[in-house]
Amino acid sequence: MPTQESPTIWQSRRLALIAAALLFTTYLVVFIDAGAQPSLGVWADAAGNVVAAVIAAWPVVLLCRALPWRLADRIWFVPAHICGVLAFLALWALTTAASLALRTGLRSGDWTLVWFTGPARSWQGMTALVMYFAIAGGCYAAQAARDASEAAALQLAAELRALRAQLDPHLLFNTLHSLLELVRSGDERADEAIERFARVARYVAEGRTAGSTVSLRDEWRMLEDYLALEALRLGPRLTLQHTLLGDATEVRLPALTLQPLAENAIRHGIAPRAGPGTLEVRVHVTDGAIDITVDDDGLGAAAPSSGQGTGLAIVHKRLQTMYGDALAFTAGPRREGGWRVHARFPRHA
Repeated sequence: MPTQESPTIWQSRRLALIAAALLFTTYLVVFIDAGAQPSLGVWADAAGNVVAAVIAAWPVVLLCRALPWRLADRIWFVPAHICGVLAFLALWALTTAASLALRTGLRSGDWTLVWFTGPARSWQGMTALVMYFAIAGGCYAAQAARDASEAAALQLAAELRALRAQLDPHLLFNTLHSLLELVRSGDERADEAIERFARVARYVAEGRTAGSTVSLRDEWRMLEDYLALEALRLGPRLTLQHTLLGDATEVRLPALTLQPLAENAIRHGIAPRAGPGTLEVRVHVTDGAIDITVDDDGLGAAAPSSGQGTGLAIVHKRLQTMYGDALAFTAGPRREGGWRVHARFPRHA
């Protein structure tokens, strides 16, 4: 199966092509301004100089890889780059002279190295100096972007592991206790409850990557199993309403999105209150987006954590990382009491 190149690699190559095109244009302007007539020969000279610059630039890239930016505080970092600048100046001058000699030799048989002299040499030196720092700066910028991307991926992976751990041990123990009571009493609901518990545990334990998505159908079934177990645990204290609207066929969303939002409402809003409570989960799939609304009539802003559990914060952050400005996310108390969480983001088909 073919692999996709990372955005950072593609952006680096695109910037290199843009830089080469700008350098080629600069050479053309300089040659024409110096009195050369626009011709194929002038274009060839400009192209030869660009090729020489590219050849000289590659060792700079290797040097920046060998001396990554995280080593910038070492005492030998700056001296190493000073040596790199001098070597780059010499290499560029040599490759430029060889390139021009090759063109002259093919045209007239004179293979003498052609060195820049006078103002042209000064211009070449200044250009080489600017080019060195541009290349080094581009390499280090790419390294910083790659490091930031890897750090974000590691953070997402850690947050996904934290979501998997959101099935509180107390919840597990209470659910297992409820299952045991059903089995002992011979309740016909025992087999179904045990199957639901196994599916929830399997779904949470599955090894998904941080940025992976799952089908909405699978996420919804997991939510239904989880809510059924909570209803079994809390009994008449919990009233459930959950609705899936729209065509969910082939629609995808980040794994472990719905269950943590429902768990947040139950744990921080409904479970701590003395009387019964109602949880409503609505998912509406439209042509371009997924709307998720989780309402509860629990403690709301009066809850010790003001309705903001760890699971809610992690889900928000994961969605923000995946969808950026395309995500609309709100969480806060309702006017009629309780707490509401609403998320809207583009659908993945």
